[in-house]
Amino acid sequence: MVAACGRVEQRKRLLPARLVVYFVLGLALFSPAPYLEVMRHLVAGLRGLGQLGEWHVPAKSSLFRARQRLGSEPLQVLFAATAKPMATESTPGAFWRGLRLLAVDGTCWDVADTGANQMAFGRPGKAAERVAVPSSRCGWQPWWKWAATRCWMQNLPAAAPVK
Repeated sequence: MVAACGRVEQRKRLLPARLVVYFVLGLALFSPAPYLEVMRHLVAGLRGLGQLGEWHVPAKSSLFRARQRLGSEPLQVLFAATAKPMATESTPGAFWRGLRLLAVDGTCWDVADTGANQMAFGRPGKAAERVAVPSSRCGWQPWWKWAATRCWMQNLPAAAPVK
């Protein structure tokens, strides 16, 4: 996947692109943890198996630059290749009256405290209890609107006119 996106290293690096993909996935799994702690968790098992040799956890700035070099395309390709429904119609509890059941969770990220972010995202909480920074919400409602619109737009040409 990394090679298909043209992100293979030209020289031997402390942070090869494949490791950076795993690192970014680790950041999603351990979102409250700092960069260096996520990397330590990621390589702890390899170190225990003696597979790291003289390799050491790089500086935070190196991890940041490695993420920039990687870009988003390899992760988009990975998502497109793996994010598919796993249940079939014969899977117990996966369908109700012929419709696939799904659950979507959400999360919030703090964003920079700027006027533009304030206008775009607002501040969560009641007026008297506003938090210190704006918050970007990623959850079921924005996702559902996007998915429903995308499915509707893709299927629109195939739909028969209602009479």
